Amino acid sequence: MAMETLRNPSHQMHELELKEYKKPYHCDGCKETGFGPRYRCDKCDFDLHKACMFAHNAPNSHEFFPGSTFEFLRNPPKCCHEAIVRCDACRKTINGFVFHCEEDDLDLHPCCRNLKNRYQIEDVEFNLHKEVKGKCMWCKSRRPKHGGRGNGWSYISDCGNYHVHVACVTEMALNEWHRTGGNTAEKSLALNMNLKEISRRKKGGGGNKMLRILEIFIQTIVSIILGDPTMILASLFVQLIT
Repeated sequence: MAMETLRNPSHQMHELELKEYKKPYHCDGCKETGFGPRYRCDKCDFDLHKACMFAHNAPNSHEFFPGSTFEFLRNPPKCCHEAIVRCDACRKTINGFVFHCEEDDLDLHPCCRNLKNRYQIEDVEFNLHKEVKGKCMWCKSRRPKHGGRGNGWSYISDCGNYHVHVACVTEMALNEWHRTGGNTAEKSLALNMNLKEISRRKKGGGGNKMLRILEIFIQTIVSIILGDPTMILASLFVQLIT
């Protein structure tokens, strides 16, 4: 079966081939870390997230910002009011591909742009919020540690007990990967312990059911932000399912 190969405006000298490896990679589009499938040129050691590969064809609207018009840029816009440009979703510095709305002063990484307003997992609903009053269940703060002056996006369960920054979900996954040197068995145990601690802190958490729902939700968000690392990160959560 022939592998999918395509050209991209940011790398016109060679076609990019859809490949999958079991190690993180550096996306040459958004300059962020990715896992799993990526579009790659072996000759040039060039990789793109799927979201970055097709960013130039993406629509210029976003459901979270009705009325705002986004333009795809290969480099962050020059910023007059801050020294750096941050993604309004994850609050990380933008160093490459970006969706920019000049009128409303909004900037999004291509992968962050793919996050949905709402996720329904079994009978629990997680809704996306721009401004929140509660504390994140991971960092225990209203504002991500490296988020500058903004709070970034958060998902909050409809019961109100579970609130997590988009930035914290991916930071947790990457930190565990680097801490254990890619040992997925260790990461599975570490995350299992973290979620159980969170469940104990929350009254009426629903025991194993809530752990299972948190597992699915976190895997969903990490998969979108880091580029669909389902095969790599599934072992992080296997203990929660069993």
